[in-house]
Amino acid sequence: MKTSSFLTLITVSVIFLVFLSTHVDAKKKDKNLKVTVADDVAPPAPAKKSKKSAVKEAPAPPPKALSSKHKDDDNSIDDVDEDRIDEILRDASKNLVIFLYDGKVPCPTCTEALSEVEEIDDDIEATGYVQVVKTNDRSVARELGINVFPSLVYYRRKNPILYDGDFKDSETLLRWLRAHEEVATWDLTDDTFESRTDSHSPDEGSIDWFVMFYDADEGNSNAFVPLWETVAHKLRGLVNVGKIEISVNDDVTERFHIEERDCPVFLLFHRGKMYRYKESAKDARSLTNFALHKYKEQRGHRVPEPPTAIEQVYEFAKEKIMDIMDDNQTLSVLGVGGLIVIVAVTLIIKAYRIRAENKNKVA
Repeated sequence: MKTSSFLTLITVSVIFLVFLSTHVDAKKKDKNLKVTVADDVAPPAPAKKSKKSAVKEAPAPPPKALSSKHKDDDNSIDDVDEDRIDEILRDASKNLVIFLYDGKVPCPTCTEALSEVEEIDDDIEATGYVQVVKTNDRSVARELGINVFPSLVYYRRKNPILYDGDFKDSETLLRWLRAHEEVATWDLTDDTFESRTDSHSPDEGSIDWFVMFYDADEGNSNAFVPLWETVAHKLRGLVNVGKIEISVNDDVTERFHIEERDCPVFLLFHRGKMYRYKESAKDARSLTNFALHKYKEQRGHRVPEPPTAIEQVYEFAKEKIMDIMDDNQTLSVLGVGGLIVIVAVTLIIKAYRIRAENKNKVA
């Protein structure tokens, strides 16, 4: 009896342990199942936002693309100084367009004008012989006689011309550049002045000449060269325009009594008479109007006679002798002696001419 009771107790214990083990395994499985399902469950839908917050957090519209008028820094016009401009000009194979702007004070019109120039920058440089730069170097502006910004100067084979239009339309500017590629001003010298201009006794119906006398060594005088080229283009086909540098052309300077302190001096030659421009305003429009019709309001003066062949020989010999004296002091005595002989011969010939003219008048 005891044995069977004991077996019964063992049996019940085993059954209880089996039941307990089964229950524990089921719980473990249940826990594992919950974790797995939780991982697979989709995230809850976001809560609806109020209209106010939706407006605040709305994505910003994409930035607008830059127009062709405002290029990247990589494609913009080179900003240079006076030294770089001089370096470019030494390369005679290229023309140069210089856009001048004011870098010291705010200049909205400079920004707008630069945009128009940048519009045609590629078209200009596509020619292969024109380079475009910009500068705010005041020394460059002073050298070119510029005190208003923005401005533009076009160098053609080292000959500058000042743009006198506006910057409202890039196509207008491009047409102007193409129309002014040729140099219109004649460079005159002692040797070529009279043969070119025929100022003393012009042929009937010949075109008038408008000539600027200037000093290249004096900044204020030399600054008129770009403006004078603008005048030359405006008068093209109507009046011939020339310029002569007084520091290296003594004969013509003395002939017309040009003083260095007065330069630049503007003389119009019309039918053997000359008319001097005396207005204080020295802009392209005023100078052009003077050459076309305003000169008629003045009383013209007879053009001085050009030097004779003997006088030209004398001047040539004098210059050569002076050069020799500068180079070699041992020849100074011979040079002075030769100069005295030449002067004496010239004076004798001139006196003979005057005497002959007086006799003809008496007769």
